[in-house]
Amino acid sequence: MNLPLFLDIATGLLFVYLIFSLLASEIQELLTTLLQWRADHLKKSIENLLTGETTRSSPYQEFIDDFYNSPLLRSLNQEAKGILPRFFRSIVHHVGQIYRGLTGSRNVFGRQRTGPSYIPSETFAHALLQRLDVATLSQKVSEYTISKFRQEKLSLVEEVIADLRNSLGDDHLLEAEVKRLREQLAEVAENFKNRRISLPQALEQATEQLQKFVENTEEWLKNSDPCKEIVRGRLPYVKQGLAARVLEPTISEVLSMIFDRDRPIPPELQEVVDQVRAAQADLPPQLRDNLRALAQEAELRSQNLRDGVRHLELEVENWFNRSMERASGVYKRNAKGVAIIIGVLLAASTNTDTFHIVDRLSRDSTLRMTITQTADQVISQTAPTSNSISPGSTDPAQLRADLERDLDAVKAAVDNALRDLPLPIGWDQENLRQQLPANQSLFVSIPRMALGYLVSGIALSMGAAFWFDVLSKVMRVRNSGAAARPNGKN
Repeated sequence: MNLPLFLDIATGLLFVYLIFSLLASEIQELLTTLLQWRADHLKKSIENLLTGETTRSSPYQEFIDDFYNSPLLRSLNQEAKGILPRFFRSIVHHVGQIYRGLTGSRNVFGRQRTGPSYIPSETFAHALLQRLDVATLSQKVSEYTISKFRQEKLSLVEEVIADLRNSLGDDHLLEAEVKRLREQLAEVAENFKNRRISLPQALEQATEQLQKFVENTEEWLKNSDPCKEIVRGRLPYVKQGLAARVLEPTISEVLSMIFDRDRPIPPELQEVVDQVRAAQADLPPQLRDNLRALAQEAELRSQNLRDGVRHLELEVENWFNRSMERASGVYKRNAKGVAIIIGVLLAASTNTDTFHIVDRLSRDSTLRMTITQTADQVISQTAPTSNSISPGSTDPAQLRADLERDLDAVKAAVDNALRDLPLPIGWDQENLRQQLPANQSLFVSIPRMALGYLVSGIALSMGAAFWFDVLSKVMRVRNSGAAARPNGKN
């Protein structure tokens, strides 16, 4: 077999693969939409991520369903409005019900009939931490910290003021100044509560106000004989107490308040902690362990509690992204298996036998030339579109849009070319006579046909984009060789 003949046979076979891979891709996309495979796989992957199991009787199924029903995730499941979209959507829902009834599978969407097929990591992290009330509890813990700091430090100052009043016999000594100090500390706490300042800023401002008050008091009383002993003995102790750094709560401690039922809780926080714990009663143990580990990682990168919440959210995003990368690999493998099944069924239903196609192309020069010319026509018609893909583009959305535009052009060109093209496929008598010759046993012919269907099915599962690219390269090699042969003769 010379090279031009080999290229012509390859061109014909690749063109047949391109035609049927387009059809197989459309069938698979239709099934994916009707049965919501992407959304179904995403939900099961998230179930496995959060609970470590995806069984029908999971005790944590209610938690997963509630999580999926959160406003942030519901907003991703947008559906078109109007009579026609609702009609097609009802068809999808009924097909899903029939499929679940036949297979005995559960509705993974719980109380919903559908779900999002893609969830950004930022949305997932926001929804999960919102479900756990981490930000709310963190704010309450920080407010308790500043309140406790204010009470403890202010009590040091007030004890000294009480001693000074006893020494001087003046019950109203520095009364206005102490009142002003309380107002200033209350203002700092209010600014933090309204999130105008961070916890470190609030502690720093409160400390400055207290130290300034002590310094002013010391300056005012330094020449008072009855107060010299207190000024010399007590105020340095007060200054030292005010300068002592307050340990801020960490994100790990906040999560420990939620997860550890035996952990002692300050009375001021007991009510809010009980509310959060009650809402997380059905929290999966695996999720608790993972969040503890993520919180420890976030704590290493954080300088305060608010920063810890933000870094915990980033850690949850990275955790989700890593899980989705693995889930994507599983989905692609499953999709490849489905594509092979669809390809084999399509090949068998249309009698697309690879071995028979090669045999016909090798013996029938007219058929070979007709298919080759048609393939050349299709490639030439779609060449301007395929060249429009930017070689330097790395944006997945842009590349996907370019590829879909290419395949649409290929579909249109193939539709026009197939009107009068005699392909060596189908269940007509001529094809069957050549596939099942009288001088050959059926025990040889039928297994050969079955193997041909299997080869065709695997080939069709490679996808239309793959075969279009291969066919384009083969046509370039063939055409360049055809152009070079006359020059060689000269």
